[in-house]
Amino acid sequence: MFLKKAELFQFRNYEYLSLDLSQFINIFVGENGAGKSSFLEALYCALRGKSFHSFVSGQFIQKNKKSSKVCLTLKEEEGFSNLEADFFLSDFRLKSEILYCGKKKKPAFLIDRFPCFVFTESSLKCIRQGPGERRNFVEGCFFSSQQNQAKNSFDKLLKQKNQLLKNYKKDLILKADFLSFLETLNKSFLKASYDLVQARLETLDRLYSALPDITAYFFKEPKPFLSFRYLTEGNKALKKDSDILSLLKEELDKRTRQEIQAGVSLSGPHRHEISFLFNKEDSRSFCSKGQQRSYVLSLFLSHIKAFPQAFLFLDDVLLELDEGIQKKFLSFLEKKNCQIFLTNCKIISFNTEKMSLFYVKEGRIKRI
Repeated sequence: MFLKKAELFQFRNYEYLSLDLSQFINIFVGENGAGKSSFLEALYCALRGKSFHSFVSGQFIQKNKKSSKVCLTLKEEEGFSNLEADFFLSDFRLKSEILYCGKKKKPAFLIDRFPCFVFTESSLKCIRQGPGERRNFVEGCFFSSQQNQAKNSFDKLLKQKNQLLKNYKKDLILKADFLSFLETLNKSFLKASYDLVQARLETLDRLYSALPDITAYFFKEPKPFLSFRYLTEGNKALKKDSDILSLLKEELDKRTRQEIQAGVSLSGPHRHEISFLFNKEDSRSFCSKGQQRSYVLSLFLSHIKAFPQAFLFLDDVLLELDEGIQKKFLSFLEKKNCQIFLTNCKIISFNTEKMSLFYVKEGRIKRI
């Protein structure tokens, strides 16, 4: 499966664009602001019904315009198919309509039919910023619907618990009723916490088990030893073979009185820390920016190994990587049986038969 052709209408700086694409590696080069990332965003919007920028809400629709459209022609096993994504503003809110072969589809259909993964500068937040970014990165790599359900169940119970604590702090509930509700809720909360921690640890083990084969493409000899550390809010290490449920209950019991006083939940997976270790050192402070990028890329590619038909969107991925590492990285991509879209500020000085180069300037793209 691959994208054969893309048409953009009133999308960011593209008034209209029609472009035939390569089945393998498509590399878009040009100056900053030329529209490289916008083109990748347009493809992703059609495949997902939304932008890969979390802060975007219709900002890709051109100024003084009410709508934009992305049309894709795909080559699938059954033959050629069409995917049309219409985006429009209604009461200052972004709405969309997805048509696949002329029939309306929901976002869930797109997720199952067209797996795709994005690496952008914001992906590096999982190392460079706080623990919440690392938790989000790991949960974004959940492999099964059961793991995603564990996350959704925990979020729902956390919201219920925080509301209960808040109501008691505001004297909106009697103490006896509150304590009874809290005891019942904490039992469900503890079970959901256990399921979510298990899902995270399973995902981390899966990611790191595949890393030895991948690090050779991103790091010079001697290859570093990459590992992780998972800590509770009380700095207790959790592993798959440890008594996770008992440790979580111990942390919860220890903080129950503080939670009641504060009116907010202070114990659980939403406060856990995940450290990405580089030769047993924390990569946040120990690694250079280039090493951090290589680390996150290694985890990213470890995740997509299980999705041979996925679309890959790699925005400015070669930044801070020296030429030797860039060559190794591109040689790795060559071996992937999927369609890849990659942006770079400069023309790459080396290429292969599977690489197609495009030059982007002021909302226009032409093949080099």
